[in-house]
Amino acid sequence: MISGFTPFSIAFEVTDSPPAIRVYLVHLSPICWTLYMLTILRTLFFFVVFSLHQILISPLLLYFHLRYHFSGPESVRKVTCMITRGWGRLVCALGGARVRYEPPQDLNPGEAVLFVSNHQGDFDIPILVSTAGRDLAFVAKKELGKIPFLSNWMYLIGCIFLDRDNRRKQVLQIKQTIENLKSGLSMVIFPEGTRSRGPDMAPFSKGSLTIAEKAGVRIVPVTLKNTYALLPKESWGLPGGDVEVIFHPAIDPKTLDEEIKPRLHEYVHAIIQQGLTADR
Repeated sequence: MISGFTPFSIAFEVTDSPPAIRVYLVHLSPICWTLYMLTILRTLFFFVVFSLHQILISPLLLYFHLRYHFSGPESVRKVTCMITRGWGRLVCALGGARVRYEPPQDLNPGEAVLFVSNHQGDFDIPILVSTAGRDLAFVAKKELGKIPFLSNWMYLIGCIFLDRDNRRKQVLQIKQTIENLKSGLSMVIFPEGTRSRGPDMAPFSKGSLTIAEKAGVRIVPVTLKNTYALLPKESWGLPGGDVEVIFHPAIDPKTLDEEIKPRLHEYVHAIIQQGLTADR
């Protein structure tokens, strides 16, 4: 037994339906117990404040939807993107995320780019929103379009909820993504297709990066490090932690060697992977 442990902690076991909770006494150090309690308090505080925030801004949401309907997306995009950046910083703070990053350095003011990022966890969207330093929207999975409030805000800023099960609809959505980029709105894609829930990356979808060439914009590879630890797999709590965002130099698909263009997804994957392994 490790010195300093005390015979007090709680473990939960959930059995077959109807669920029963059994409590066991095991050994846990005072430090671990303190961290456990902090995680509980942070998690409760997160959901209380997050829920209140959504309720308080719901009148704004209705107002912006009306303006969007009658005046078009450009009439609300700037202000909704600004509010979304504030939301991203709030979510990161409530979740205990200590984010280390430097904003993209080689981009022109107002330049639309395609951010291409690995995807580790649930906090990736608020982290990118609050660190990219410009208006942006996401190509997200269609399931996010079913979440109340969040999906409404994502719709207002120009997000695309990609339906991978409907090829015809997917083609139209990719065209809309290209139009967003041409209109000056930066977009974010996660070419892995789903969250890794860990430090490793899955291969990138081969055709996903052709969006940038068709829209005539540059690609900014982004490495997200340790964001999966902010909400660990199969965990209910928010332990907080240090995360890092690395914005790599922008890539112009038009100036790449002809040998690289057919392997652009592998080329960008390798750049992001270098960011993941640099300090290991």
